[in-house]
Amino acid sequence: MLGACHGNADAWEAIVDRHLAMVNRIARSYRLPRQDHEDAVQTVWLRLNQNLPRLHSPHLLAVWLRRATNTACNRQRQHRQRFLPVDPQDLIGYAHHQADPEDQYLLQERYAELHRAIDGLTDPVDRRVARLYLDDSPDAGPISHRTTSNQRRHLFRQLRRSLRATGEPSERRA
Repeated sequence: MLGACHGNADAWEAIVDRHLAMVNRIARSYRLPRQDHEDAVQTVWLRLNQNLPRLHSPHLLAVWLRRATNTACNRQRQHRQRFLPVDPQDLIGYAHHQADPEDQYLLQERYAELHRAIDGLTDPVDRRVARLYLDDSPDAGPISHRTTSNQRRHLFRQLRRSLRATGEPSERRA
C-alpha cells in the first residue's frame, strides 16, 4: 500500500488485482445496468486513488473498499431513479405549456387585484366567504361544501362592483 501511495504502478496493480473481484461482486449485487455498474466501480477506484495516502491501516483496505462500493452503487441507483430517460418526442409540446414571464406577471397582478378587492369588501362575512371560495389548499373541502350558491352569487356581485370601482377609467367604460 505504501508503494501505491508513492506512485508505484506495480503496487497499485497488486491492490486492484487483489480486490477487483470483491468490488465487482458487490457492484453486481445491486443489479445496475452495465454503464452504471462500470461507473460505480470506476468511482470506487478513483476514490481509493484519492484517499490512499490517508489510509493508515492496510488491513482495513477491504472494509474501506466494501463501504466505498456500497456508497457508489447506492448513489448510482439514486441518480438513476431521479433522472429517468425521456423520449425527446415527448418534450415537443412541453415548451408551450410553460407560461412566459409576462403571463406569470399578469397572473400575479390579477391575483393581487382580486385580493385587494376582497380586502375592500365592507362586510366581514363577505370577506370570509371570498377567502373560503379562493382557498385551494389540499385540506380544503369542495367549494360547494364551503359556500352556498346564494353566498357565491352575492360574492361575485360584490367583487365585480369592487373591481369595476378600482379599475382604470378606460376599463370602467368597457
